[in-house]
Parts: sequence; C-alpha cells; structure tokens
Amino acid sequence: MGRRRKGPWVREQDQCWYTTVGRKSVKLGHAGQPYSEIEQAYHALLAKSKKPATVTVAWLIGAFLDDVQRTGSTGTFLWYSRFLNKCRDHFGNSLKPENLTGVMVSRWIERDYGDGSGSTQHGAARAIVRVMNWAVEAGHLDRSPLIGYKKPTPTSRETYVSPDEYAACLEHARGQFRDFLIFLWETGCRPQEARIIEADWIEGRTVTLPTALSKGKRRRRVIYLTETAAEIAERLSSKNPSGPIFRNKLGNPWTKDAINCAFRRLRKKTGIDSLCAYAMRHGFATEKLKQGTDTTTVGVLMGHANPGMVAKVYQHLAHDSDYLLGVIDSGTPPTVAS
Repeated sequence: MGRRRKGPWVREQDQCWYTTVGRKSVKLGHAGQPYSEIEQAYHALLAKSKKPATVTVAWLIGAFLDDVQRTGSTGTFLWYSRFLNKCRDHFGNSLKPENLTGVMVSRWIERDYGDGSGSTQHGAARAIVRVMNWAVEAGHLDRSPLIGYKKPTPTSRETYVSPDEYAACLEHARGQFRDFLIFLWETGCRPQEARIIEADWIEGRTVTLPTALSKGKRRRRVIYLTETAAEIAERLSSKNPSGPIFRNKLGNPWTKDAINCAFRRLRKKTGIDSLCAYAMRHGFATEKLKQGTDTTTVGVLMGHANPGMVAKVYQHLAHDSDYLLGVIDSGTPPTVAS
C-alpha cells in the first residue's frame, strides 16, 4: 500500500497541486501558481475541513463554494453560486444530507426555476448533485444521497448564423468589433477564448492558450487560423503587443458584458433575433459539416475535449431546407456523418 502524502503535492497527469483529505485527493491550485498561494490554499482547506458536530446541506454548500472559489475560475464560482445560494436558502440551515432526496431537489427547482428553460433547470440540478459528489470526494460523506437522481433535460441550443446572416452582420459591424466578429466566424473559437488572446500566444497560423486559461484546464487549447483570421491576429498583435489583442474603440480589452452589448446592438440593426456571440461558433460548425468535414475534425477545431459533442450541431441542419433538398435531389447521403 502506497504511503499517504501529507501537505501539498503535484499530480503528474496535469501538473496541478493537490493534498489528501481522508482518502481523497483535493485540488489546491493550477500549475504555474506561486507556491505561496498553494500554501495559503492548503492551510485554508485545513481550517475549512473541520466539520461541525452535525453536517448539514447548508454547510456542505458553503464548504463546496469556498473550495471552488479557491481552486476554480471566477466564472465557475459565479456559475455555482447562482444556483447554490438559492438552494441553501430553500433548504435552510438544519437539513441533513442523509435526509435530502431527489424529490426535494425537484420541488426546489420547480419553485425557483419553474418558469426557466430546461438548461437552467438542468444547471440547478447539476450544481447540487456536484456538491454531494464533492462531499464524498472530500471525505465529508460516505455516500451521495442523490445517486440515481435524474436531472431535468437541458434545452438544446439551436441558434446559429447562416452565411447570408453573417454577410448581413458584416454590413453593420464597424471598427474593432468587426475584427472580433470575423475572427469568431473564421475560427469557430469560443468568445471567451478570443477576447483573452495575447500576442505571445500567436505563432504563425495557430494560437495556443495556456493550460490554466483553457476550458477544463487540463490541456492547452490550440486555435487554428484561416488566412483571414491570421491577418487579423498579426495586425492586432503588432498594435497591442502586451495584454489582450482585441480591444474596443477606447483601447480597453473586450469584456463579456461589452460583447453582449455589441451583439445586442447588432441584433437591432440586422433584425436577426437569435444573434449572439455563440451563434457565430455554431455557424462555423454547421458550415464545416455541410462542406463534408468529419465530426472529429470539427470537434478538434472547436476545442472540444470530446469531439463527439459536435453531433449536437446536426440539429442546425434541420433548419436548412436548401441543403436538405439538395441532398434529396442528389440521391447521396449527407456528408456530415463521421
């Protein structure tokens, strides 16, 4: 039996910092973080790991959020907080985890998110299920009370931009936002990836994001550039050699809210109700599939850890009557199958 490690240690697979709590490995921080931050996270974990005499659902939610805030990204922490703060308010401070049931979770979701989308309800369920699984991993529970709980089905995203709609967008997009819009369409990258790109990450026709800033934080995200996208990246990196290369007219890096506002204005100008930053990414995937590119390749280009995720984009093709009629008339099967 291997010797149990004490204090912070590095896992070889991802080169991130962990410590051992009970029999579980708990992540302290990402590769590249100063060791002083890792030590601080370790001692904070020791303080938080002292369970009260009676463990409650509210305590587990608080401990989980503390852990996510310490080891995860700001976006991840805010996402979980959005659901779990409401969950904690709903169940109060006295409910024990062994008394928590799937029926109780469903009632909470119906009360707080009954008018929301399937994706919102799925997210709420996913958040509290994750808390219980984390509690087992951290040694606070022996077994999750929500094993077997069936989460609500998420709503499929069917918003995408067609080539004609993209052309209409270009007619109205101006200045720095136009470069950002074109880059999204040409590469299929995530909006949050594009807005943080720095000059040092660009090499020829590829952009390589650091592991700590890549989705999942397990491997570096590589964005492949068309000649058009490469020209934009080269021009903006020369103009902004440090910090994000994509800037607004005031010279400030684009923020999530600023991008949403820009697309909101573009929706009004074009009349395309479903237009948003992610619709450009879905449009990229749909066009690549229609051109005959296999799903695995499209998945790699889009940065999916599981290229099979691209199969979800097939639903966009159901809205393209001209494409489907062309397939029928040609007598050949769709070329989008991998």
